[in-house]
Amino acid sequence: MNPFDIINVPLGLLMNFLYGLFNNYAVAIFFFALAIKIVLLPLGIKQQNSQIKMARIRPKEQAIRGKYAGRTDSATQQKMNAEVMDMYKSENYSPMSGCLPLLVQMPVLFALYNIIRNPLTYIARFDPAPGGLIDSIKDFIFANRALYNLPDALKNMEKLSDFKSRIQQIDIIQIFNNPEWFANIKSAVEGFPAEFKNLDFGFLGQTLTSSPAQAGFSILLLIPILNFATSFFQMRLQKKINAKTMAADAANNSGMKIMEYTMPLLIVYMSYSMNAALGLYWIFQSVLGVAQTVILTKLYPIPVISDEEYELARQQYGASKKKKKKAAAIEDSDNGGSEPQMLANGKNSENSNDGGDPDPDNDEKYISKTIPKGINQNVKNNYQKTGKKYTVKKRKK
Repeated sequence: MNPFDIINVPLGLLMNFLYGLFNNYAVAIFFFALAIKIVLLPLGIKQQNSQIKMARIRPKEQAIRGKYAGRTDSATQQKMNAEVMDMYKSENYSPMSGCLPLLVQMPVLFALYNIIRNPLTYIARFDPAPGGLIDSIKDFIFANRALYNLPDALKNMEKLSDFKSRIQQIDIIQIFNNPEWFANIKSAVEGFPAEFKNLDFGFLGQTLTSSPAQAGFSILLLIPILNFATSFFQMRLQKKINAKTMAADAANNSGMKIMEYTMPLLIVYMSYSMNAALGLYWIFQSVLGVAQTVILTKLYPIPVISDEEYELARQQYGASKKKKKKAAAIEDSDNGGSEPQMLANGKNSENSNDGGDPDPDNDEKYISKTIPKGINQNVKNNYQKTGKKYTVKKRKK
């Protein structure tokens, strides 16, 4: 037994039911995608709640990152990331919680690929075991391979074992699409169900078992084009929502910009080269994904954070008061304002000379060591106009 049958079989039964209900493969794929969305809806709600929580703790993350702004050395970056992760832990938030729906959808996608590639096993429910009905059909086709419109690689094979390992069930379905060949195989193969009708994989005059690459210039080329349009729109919508929850730094913006284009292009390539049925499923998933995002955003709106909340976060997680005062003092001196460390009143200081007058040379030396940019030129000009000298207070340790 195939270990992946633990998910392939139940999803194959679902596809079998939907195909029997609508007798149309394209419609069955749409309702299959809808059923998967409904089953995974709790995960979608969880992802939305995760985004709400991220929006609420975003001011705290920005306060932490702002505290280390402009410092790009590895030690500082590690310390910053550690503080962010500690904050996540204290808020009971996991950054990976929003990725769970995407991770769960991957096995579903692989299962659907197997179902599409093996419709006789999972939809028609033919016996796939060695020596079963599917093997009997392959034996008969191999014996009469010159009669059927098979690819040259299959038609020219001389070993039955190689042929059986290479021919796909979708190749058999394409042979079944010829009524004469289908009737011939149905009557000649022992155990073939008399009530079985060929699976209709037709779509706008084409078959969904083929890929757009195989079909050439046909209506199937709309599938990769629509895939790009729907997936790109979905990514743009998600980007707009994430703007309220993700930190607005260059790394995040760059990552989102790359994902915005690479993911749709990757889906286009895959939907062009793989079976059209899989590309059609991706279109339906994208459309339903957009609808789900809009509905959940209305039901569970992402909160708008006020300036007061950002300020509280800065006070709680930002730079310490001591550092803020030091930075403010230096900024005031650069702008020619009243620097607490400088006095224009001519009073004595520790750096004044014995006669009570300040010593400008010593002041300059002291200031050049403590204030990287020295005394602002506006301050000097002001002192020259008033005749007052500037002095430097001794810093408190």
